[in-house]
Amino acid sequence: MQWLSQIFRRKTLFNELAEEMREHLEERTEQFMREGMNRRQAEQAARRAFGNSTLLQEHSREVWQWPTLESIWADVKYAARQLRKSPAFTITVVLSLVLGLGANTTIFTFMNAMLFLPPSVADASRVVEVMLRNGKASGLESHMPLSYPAYTLLRDHNHTLSGLAAFDGDPRPVSWSDHGQGQQVFGQLVSGNFFSVAGVEPALGRAFPADEDQTGASHPAILISYSFWQHRLAADSSVIGRVLKLNGTSFTVIGVAPPGFTSVLIGSQPDFWASLAMAPTITRDPERITSEGSYWLLGLGRLKPEATKAQAQADLSVLSSSLHRGPSEAIHEPRIFPLQLVPGPYRGYVAAFTGLLMAAVGLVLLIACANAANLLLARAITRRRELAVRAALGASRVRLIRQSLTESLLLSLAGGAGGLLLTYWLIPLLLSLKPITIPIFVQAPLDWRVFSFAFLLSAGTGIVFGIAPAMRATRRGLTAALRDESQIVGARRSWMRDSLVVVQITVCLVLLISAGLCVRSLFNARSIDPGFSTRDVALAELDPGSLGYTPAQQSQFYRQLLDRVRALPGVASASLADLLPLGTGRSIHGIEVQGFPPPPGEDDIGVATSSVAPGYFDAMGIRLLSGRGFQSNDTHPVAVINEEMARKFWPGQNPIGHSFKDGKQPTEIVGVVTTGKYRSLGEDPQPFFYRPFANDSRATLIVRGRAGTPPSLNEIRHTLFELDPDIVPMDMESVSEYMALPLFAAHTTGILLAAFGCVALLLATIGLSGVVSYSVSQRTSEIGVRMALGANRFAVLSQILRQGMRLTAIGIACGLALSFLATRVLAGLLYGVKSTDPLTYLAVSLFLAAVALISCYFPARRAASIDPMQALRAE
Repeated sequence: MQWLSQIFRRKTLFNELAEEMREHLEERTEQFMREGMNRRQAEQAARRAFGNSTLLQEHSREVWQWPTLESIWADVKYAARQLRKSPAFTITVVLSLVLGLGANTTIFTFMNAMLFLPPSVADASRVVEVMLRNGKASGLESHMPLSYPAYTLLRDHNHTLSGLAAFDGDPRPVSWSDHGQGQQVFGQLVSGNFFSVAGVEPALGRAFPADEDQTGASHPAILISYSFWQHRLAADSSVIGRVLKLNGTSFTVIGVAPPGFTSVLIGSQPDFWASLAMAPTITRDPERITSEGSYWLLGLGRLKPEATKAQAQADLSVLSSSLHRGPSEAIHEPRIFPLQLVPGPYRGYVAAFTGLLMAAVGLVLLIACANAANLLLARAITRRRELAVRAALGASRVRLIRQSLTESLLLSLAGGAGGLLLTYWLIPLLLSLKPITIPIFVQAPLDWRVFSFAFLLSAGTGIVFGIAPAMRATRRGLTAALRDESQIVGARRSWMRDSLVVVQITVCLVLLISAGLCVRSLFNARSIDPGFSTRDVALAELDPGSLGYTPAQQSQFYRQLLDRVRALPGVASASLADLLPLGTGRSIHGIEVQGFPPPPGEDDIGVATSSVAPGYFDAMGIRLLSGRGFQSNDTHPVAVINEEMARKFWPGQNPIGHSFKDGKQPTEIVGVVTTGKYRSLGEDPQPFFYRPFANDSRATLIVRGRAGTPPSLNEIRHTLFELDPDIVPMDMESVSEYMALPLFAAHTTGILLAAFGCVALLLATIGLSGVVSYSVSQRTSEIGVRMALGANRFAVLSQILRQGMRLTAIGIACGLALSFLATRVLAGLLYGVKSTDPLTYLAVSLFLAAVALISCYFPARRAASIDPMQALRAE
């Protein structure tokens, strides 16, 4: 590394070398003078004998390994000077690249956060995640969590894991009574050995002991997150031993997690961790721990030093026959996956979605590269005389190409730097697209992976869009270039520039058609009738049972709540339901209908259902077609079914008065309501029935305001506080905010593809306008001659417009063919519109043609305004 230190003292070394050569020449000169020559003859003879001193100095410096670095630095300085001399060109190229590179870096940042960021555990490569393989299911349902008995079986009988922990993948909303007022926090249930298996040491206090699952119920304890300690407890240094009242139970704080640890799953950011022994308190499900059919835990295992993942998989597979399964269930085989923020079974779906977005932004970058290449081609042709002079003076073609690529790399690196800044601004904006009611916390840091990606993509982009112009500009043709700089190209068309414009138009059309389909889908989704009112309704999810309410206390609480809410000014009706349509929860009951046998292999017919209180249909705006709704004096099992269930099981009949068995309980049908959407907005009509409210602990309060007057959330919150200040609504929102979740996929896809399409349109417009403008500038003399010979302005205008529109027509034709294939991947995301919708294809094509016509018109008008005499005089 001595040469590196010599770089900083190279001037001194150069001076020493020159002085040494001068002394050597002086010695030879004196030697020749002693042989009888005069001073002048001796100096000439010494120089002839010594050789070319300049060349010798260059050869000597090569020994010091500096010329390459100096040459590259000289290229960089020269390229920077050239770019400063052309600010319009530089700004146009850099801004185009900022948009393309910024879009790619932004999407990669999210891909990095979901697929590449390692979990915050020690030696993550030795940690695995354990789930069950459901042999009777496929897709997203092919893998499932563990039950607690299954977890203990695998924990106690495996031979390849030094420790197997378990945790609840979904943090639970919990009511924290803080100075007499309830606040909502999120807690995660973990096994006692969770932190030791993860290799996470608390910043303060201690972690759970390994036997906390068995002994923790007698002394409830929690670890709190570093963020909760900092922001909710004011970084209290005496927090260890402090008692927090959660869900009506006192928990002692025994530790604070380190600042870098939140969870081992993406989107999960609990405020505290409690042991599995506290599951009945946190979940209010006393059978959560003991039930063999309750699958809710994810396994976290650390391999023994000598064990491999394959050995661990084989070891756990042996235990599959010992796992409990129902009479109609397949064997649940334990499967292990490398521990990653997105569980292994779901990574493929995440990778497919982010890959789709990366393909879209890749097309945007392709347009930006074509745009930059076109501008560089035009610039290279105007500089061809300069390059010819340099080649005539001895510069090799490789040397000239390297100089041209240096300019391209400077432009792309500047675009990459601007793209990183754009990413920094866009990340919070994109995160804001997530509905606020979804308790998912996504962190997308700009880490070394993002910076490396941005640098490599920028460098690769610079080479891709710079190599063709560099090769074209350095082709041999010195005599022609030196003889006449302005006429070597004349009106000659460049197939490369035209091809790049066609590529831009093609890719732009694909993105615009995709965006058009998604935007139409979004509008269609918003106009789909979900079967209930989406205006003037407020929702509040409650769980008084989490505070220890008995069933009798819950019934009294809900009754008092409904009475007080219905008495609020502006409230038309109010009711309760255990599950809402288009929500994340679902309840399936097995029913028996006379004359309808169950599907093969099943004991009954599975139909979705919900438990609702009297007044539900009025509060939700669900139209009653026949019969009646529920009444408080219903004494026997009754049900209200939807129109699709009536059509399927009692076709052509009035189902009122008929009955079916819900489980083994005969249930009379008393009403029929319209069919709605229950799982997704795009689903086909599904049978559904409603049951009377079963006094469940967790329920959603539904409040309808009078016509045109939405109910006040603050008044509802105040009413809850008056009844019990410790009860905190887990979600309180208007029904329009509630609809953000089912519309999330359509909304996000529509916005992103629309943004990408607009960027692509802007870049393609710049590219087309630039090519036509350059063509006009190169053909100024030709146009002057034509007009001098009698061509009118309209003929010139038409000729220039034909040039631009011909390229546009070719690009649109290619884009339509490519869109027909590319948009098929969007079929699953579209509502009410096909991926090959001809109206969208036609409308977008006409829109792009109109924009292209406008972008060509201004250069064409400038060409038609050329003064023939001035053009010929300039020539």
